[in-house]
Amino acid sequence: MLLFKMLRRGGGRTMDPLQVSMTGVRMGERFIQIGCDDRSLLAGLAAKVGLSGSAAVAVFDEASAGRARATGAKVGALIDVHVIASGTLPFDTGQVDMMVIDDTRAALSSRPEDVRRMILSEAFRTVRSGGRIEAVESMGKTPTTVTSDLEQAGFKPVRILAEKDGFRFVEGLKPNLRGEPS
Repeated sequence: MLLFKMLRRGGGRTMDPLQVSMTGVRMGERFIQIGCDDRSLLAGLAAKVGLSGSAAVAVFDEASAGRARATGAKVGALIDVHVIASGTLPFDTGQVDMMVIDDTRAALSSRPEDVRRMILSEAFRTVRSGGRIEAVESMGKTPTTVTSDLEQAGFKPVRILAEKDGFRFVEGLKPNLRGEPS
């Protein structure tokens, strides 16, 4: 899906695209997305958190940053956009409820192992105790390492939520840690 669109069922309530629904992001949450390959994912998630929450995205290049800014402008959502040259995420420790990795076009999984692991370690640092991370990836012929990468970063348990419509949804939880807000 290149552009965000909400589907309507016979004039009834608005339905989210599958990728948005599977994340479980809710209004008022603090959410960060890594990567911006699927504009409908970012648009849907930014709209979900609403004005009472916050939306940010960390991307790997200016082209992706441009897509993220255009997506925010199109749906009227304030999205804090950051280009990350290294694996360091410019966000405070333990301040995010939900992290989503848009790996629908292998933006993260195609990175070298050390870069992937650094980014996921930074994601672990950024997500609050009891918070979640979810990777949305296209199901290709090449097996991915997202499950083991998330576990190595410290997320436990990590599980595949679903494989549907050509996408795989993998979720990890950050255990409650002492001294960190939950």
